[in-house]
Amino acid sequence: MTIFAETDPLPNFVATAVGSLPHTDATEAVDLILGALKAAPHAPQLPRTDPREQMWIQFTEGLPRFHVDVEKLSYYFDTSGDVVPDVEAFYVAYLQVAEGAAADAFVTSPAYGKGIHLFLERLKQDECKRPVIKVQVTGPLSFGLTVTDEHRKPIFYHPMFRDVIVKGVGLKAVAMVELFKPFAENVVVFFDEPALSAYGSSAWLGVSQSDVVDSLNEVFSLSLERGAIPGVHCCGNTDWGLLMQTEVRIINFDAVDYMDSFSIYAGAVNDFLRRGGIPAWGAVPNTERATTESAADIRGRIEAGIKQLCLAGVDRDLLTRRMIVTPACGCASLTVSQAKKVYSLLSELERQGPDCVYS
Repeated sequence: MTIFAETDPLPNFVATAVGSLPHTDATEAVDLILGALKAAPHAPQLPRTDPREQMWIQFTEGLPRFHVDVEKLSYYFDTSGDVVPDVEAFYVAYLQVAEGAAADAFVTSPAYGKGIHLFLERLKQDECKRPVIKVQVTGPLSFGLTVTDEHRKPIFYHPMFRDVIVKGVGLKAVAMVELFKPFAENVVVFFDEPALSAYGSSAWLGVSQSDVVDSLNEVFSLSLERGAIPGVHCCGNTDWGLLMQTEVRIINFDAVDYMDSFSIYAGAVNDFLRRGGIPAWGAVPNTERATTESAADIRGRIEAGIKQLCLAGVDRDLLTRRMIVTPACGCASLTVSQAKKVYSLLSELERQGPDCVYS
């Protein structure tokens, strides 16, 4: 059984966020993040500033045969003709990174991540290391089952390009980790997997459990090798037991709407916690509901969730040993004012510390 020693240095209780924000002003977004999240600020994703910051596009630079039309907001992989030269060039670059070279060729550029680079510049100016910096990339499963080839067939079903996109996502994560590692004691990289909420449906026909586990473990391994702590964010219900069979260190679940379904997996949760896994509680609403809630409401939600899990058989000491609190999902669909309220709730919870939810 793998023991997750990487999670030991993380703070006992920390607040961070999923990543996306509604801002069109990147400076305002970065100010909000750094002002609210002192211990674990995150790289921003700002799809309203530029279509290239949309989650299916932002982390595609350097992937072979990917085409995007920003005007039409269309994108696909061109698998026609002789793809071998392009794919071979990609694998050469991949092998260099896998053997220890820097992933500079896969850095998200300012054109695809204005907020990311402004955040980076602010961290450089601060001249101090944060306890945690959290970054995120689109997960390989959601990416592969959403983005298609030129015939609108999900690219995950293309035998050659499935491997390309899994390795490509891993490389994009490594590049993010390398950017921010100088400014953090710990870098946490979340792989955003919204499509996991449809796992088991017709949208996943032909995708086996081993496909899921192997794809995720490959990107987790690359991140771990670069000294990062990998996590998964899924904003709906999924087979949490299957996810806990992977090498993931942090699982970010929606504790607002899906606490009941998460508690079904009490046995798997116990095993995950024993290995050093950390639950990231998506306990702050990412809807306008947040404007009517207080930090006390969030504390009550987490306390109720802890009780529910313990009644299902989860060890309380393990469950409360180390926690992360986030919004249930990204905040890009909110107004700027509503997003500020979400972050003020996170900030207040962090100021109050761990005793505020599990004393």
